[in-house]
Amino acid sequence: MKKIGIIGATGYTGEELLRVLVRHESVQVKFVTSEKDKGKLLSVIYPHLPAYKNKQFISAAEATKNPVDLVFLCLPAGESAKLAKIFLSQNVKVIDLGADFRFKDPQIYKKWYFMEHLTPELLDDAVYGLPEWYREEIKKANIVGNPGCYPTSVLLAVIPLIQDGIIKNDSIIVDSKSGVSGAGKAPTKTTHYVQTNENLSPYKAGRVHRHVGEMEQELSKISGTKEQVVFTPHLTPLTRGLYSTIYVKTKSNMAKQQVLNVLENAYKDEPFVHVLHDMIPSVKMAANTNNCFIGAETVADSNTVILFSAIDNLGKGASTQAVQNMNIMLDLPETMGLLS
Repeated sequence: MKKIGIIGATGYTGEELLRVLVRHESVQVKFVTSEKDKGKLLSVIYPHLPAYKNKQFISAAEATKNPVDLVFLCLPAGESAKLAKIFLSQNVKVIDLGADFRFKDPQIYKKWYFMEHLTPELLDDAVYGLPEWYREEIKKANIVGNPGCYPTSVLLAVIPLIQDGIIKNDSIIVDSKSGVSGAGKAPTKTTHYVQTNENLSPYKAGRVHRHVGEMEQELSKISGTKEQVVFTPHLTPLTRGLYSTIYVKTKSNMAKQQVLNVLENAYKDEPFVHVLHDMIPSVKMAANTNNCFIGAETVADSNTVILFSAIDNLGKGASTQAVQNMNIMLDLPETMGLLS
């Protein structure tokens, strides 16, 4: 059995990790941390996860003294970098579900997160954790930056077309909608029930949302040229789920089946990415899973392709994708604990 730790286990991503790992055959959760709730039994916070009822929350400082094979960092930007360095020095593999290891360039990180990176010397060794495209690098990695939820939905849909040189440069427009859990557990004026129920609201439209930098980094890496994304996220009255509608211009007019063939060829052997030929995906298809469902339509005589991508923001957009990365890093079957 591989020993696992979770740092920051009282947020939604930490809770989802606990839920998923309880059915995993080859790992044991050795510790979970919470600075606010240290000393409390998990049964106080998570009575719906009785498998952990006798386990106590400990502090992050105490966790660094507990040997494990891999640790998940479920922390805000700026917090993961400090602990990652400590765990790596102890030969513990690290998966950061925050943003600290998604960027290669510390200046790009600073541009989008408005802070200096605390351990820039670790960035060269970090691997972006999108398994369908970086599986071989993840296998060898000691530290993985788990992708953001919005970028996961967008990149999985767009990368095959970018890789085939189909899309015109700087023609990517993204309209995404997320469940409220994507905003985290801490309540705000815009995320409490009265505001979100029976409502739909855009926020940080254009090129303002911090996930834009992540999308552009990865798309530019694949294309070899600088890509620019126009992105508008929306908050929806859903607990969980994420849907992206993506508009791109192609270099020549394409039939719908041509686009679907490109996507199918890219993902035909992937267990968690499913290309739909006869329907457009919906959020419910991906709920509570590690799956991504992709569809496409074309607009006649306009060189326009519309891509549709549905994931669970806490699943493939966060915690189950982190478990997929864990399986790869620990040389376990990639689908273990994740097939539904």
